[in-house]
Amino acid sequence: MRFWALVWFLLLPALAFPRVGLHDGFTRLVFDLPKAATYTVSSEKETLTLRFQGVRQAPADEEVDSDLVASYQVVPGASGTVVYVRLKPGAEAKTQLFDDGEAKRLVVDVVRSAPTGQASTPKAPVPAPKPTMNKKPPVVVIDPGHGGIDPGAVGYVVEKAITLDVGLRLKRLLEAQGIQVVMTRSRDMHLSADKRTDLGMRAAMTDSSKRNLFVSIHVNSAIRPAQGIEVYYFGETMSPSLLAQVIRENGGGDLGLQLTREARGVAQQAARDVVAQANLQFSRRLAQMVHDAMIGVTGAVDRGVQSAPFYVIRNARIPAILTEIGFANHPQEGPRLADPNYREKLAQAMAQAISKFLANGAFAQR
Repeated sequence: MRFWALVWFLLLPALAFPRVGLHDGFTRLVFDLPKAATYTVSSEKETLTLRFQGVRQAPADEEVDSDLVASYQVVPGASGTVVYVRLKPGAEAKTQLFDDGEAKRLVVDVVRSAPTGQASTPKAPVPAPKPTMNKKPPVVVIDPGHGGIDPGAVGYVVEKAITLDVGLRLKRLLEAQGIQVVMTRSRDMHLSADKRTDLGMRAAMTDSSKRNLFVSIHVNSAIRPAQGIEVYYFGETMSPSLLAQVIRENGGGDLGLQLTREARGVAQQAARDVVAQANLQFSRRLAQMVHDAMIGVTGAVDRGVQSAPFYVIRNARIPAILTEIGFANHPQEGPRLADPNYREKLAQAMAQAISKFLANGAFAQR
């Protein structure tokens, strides 16, 4: 198990119920729930009531040092637990459910309500939402790495050409399944001659409530002979060799060092943000599914799924991954990447995994 996933797993048994976070402009309460748990939410006057079935928690009555939340009380019952959250005047709550198929996480954000001039009416209980696909078609962003003045890795193939070809094949396959696709580039072009701006423009496409997934496609290279497929989700890394690879993908040289430092700072902040961590868990699951599918159809060397501070996926608010589909300068794998039939296999594997991920509702709709 990778480092952050291991830390995440080890922390789970000791988490409070709820965990409370104080942020600028809102107070967050996080409830970690077992797979089979259900809940309802209702509000009356300044009390938010959450009724959990299949959840047993110890009693608690805690004050909260917040401008929006006064206190919360945890009351265990015969078949579940009730939590009363006492809001301060002018506050309202919004909920999000994250479900990765193995466990659930309910996030309650308490914010300042917009002035309406009318008193709020009691809200009826709201059943826990089921993880289903939106009525609108899901939107997948495909990012063929490099392009234009930036060739990327050069060996038996040129990275920018391979990533574009695989990206366009993946687009065709996803659209045939009714999935909407947004391309960061659909021809041999760069988004900006300035690498920081180029990566920033690609990264901006991961920060949208109107999109569901982001997949960045790359081709690897190595000074020493290496081959195989690896897939990344955002996070920190402790590997010096992997960090060197990240610096290259982040622009190389002094710029790569600077952007990697910035991305590592974001990774450290994300480790303390429960919503960011929940999204990273979905990204990790997507990365594993795409990785397994590509290894399964190609028989390529398995280089695993890892977390790393790639700049292009640093601020993703949707599940986002970066794929390295092979090594351009390997004497066997480079020529394989030059074969259109092999690239079609890669695209088909990605499409299959993405479609399965979406169909299973394995992510939180924004």
